[in-house]
Amino acid sequence: MVQIFTWAYQDWKTISKETLATVVGLPDGITADDYKAITGEAYVAPTIQATTTSTTN
Repeated sequence: MVQIFTWAYQDWKTISKETLATVVGLPDGITADDYKAITGEAYVAPTIQATTTSTTN
């Protein structure tokens, strides 16, 4: 599976770094080490930004 992602990112240019990051840690995905080997950059997990709303009565 890693080889397919490598080809898609490096050779075919059919996947972006952002899209590749979405498969890190998935059961059929890649590891953070695989991500670094493919892109040359360390994987940084996305942070979830919470939004809050307030209402006044």
